[in-house]
Amino acid sequence: MSDRTTPRAQRRQAVLDGSAPDAVERASPRSNPRGSDRQTPTRSRQRELRREIADELDIEADGVGAVDRIRGMDVFLRSGGVTQFGDMVRDDFASQADFVDPDDVDPRVDGRAIAAEPIVSDRGRSAVSQRARTATAADADFIEADDLRADVGRRGVSAIEVADDRRSAVADRARTSFAAEDPFAQPDDFDVEVGATGITQSGFTPDGERRRAGRQFESETALGSVDPFGDLEEADDGFTLTGGAQRRAAARGFESQFDFFGAGDLDPERDIREIDDGFGLGRDPSREVAAREIDSQISEFDIGPGDIELRETDSGEFEGFFEREVSR
Repeated sequence: MSDRTTPRAQRRQAVLDGSAPDAVERASPRSNPRGSDRQTPTRSRQRELRREIADELDIEADGVGAVDRIRGMDVFLRSGGVTQFGDMVRDDFASQADFVDPDDVDPRVDGRAIAAEPIVSDRGRSAVSQRARTATAADADFIEADDLRADVGRRGVSAIEVADDRRSAVADRARTSFAAEDPFAQPDDFDVEVGATGITQSGFTPDGERRRAGRQFESETALGSVDPFGDLEEADDGFTLTGGAQRRAAARGFESQFDFFGAGDLDPERDIREIDDGFGLGRDPSREVAAREIDSQISEFDIGPGDIELRETDSGEFEGFFEREVSR
């Protein structure tokens, strides 16, 4: 790559940005290149001028032609010079345009004027578009190359954005990804907004947040089913079970703890009572639990719930005991 600080590179840049018609610092037709006098043979003058212009363009001297005419020296690029100058114009253009490769550039070199008007060729625009979409998608979350539309003109990519008809696909992809990272969430619990540049906003919907919390309580408590709208209430750190749902959870928990209770045997309102650190069994189920435990330890009597006396402990729970007077 040529040094952009040199006068030659600056003139080539001027051609690219349209501020100069060509990249040659021309000598006056009547001047004598390199100080040669009017008696310098024509062939020698041609050779020196060709070399000067070749140096300016950074190409081989045989790529430049020169003809001495009455009005002065006429200089032009031969086919080899057109090719060499075109290659440099392609490289310069591609180095300054995002996603453009030299092969995508039509240098449009005018050998007679020793000038170039480079553009992205019609054939190269689809390649530039694909390259832009692939590179942009690689740096973006939840966006694939096919989701993007890239506008490519003569100077390269002018705009790139998520196509209108692909934004719902990006949103679906994001929701699915969010749900995969949370064991209690599902894709439809999330709201995702997608604009031209990608995702602009995302998060749980109010209903989705409740549904997610309900699934977590189903997983972490004895409740087989939690109504996210009837069994939950807002708390400082999210949601908590309502009092009724907590009683149900306690009832199902005691049914699991004591296998002689069947599923649904305990009534959350009648058989469950609040104690200091949560919930405990009511009087009747407490007698049944105590009777079974004591009966398994004493073989002389058949002990039933009616044989059990209850005493309330400091924590509020019932403690059962069995007393029987023995005749001698």
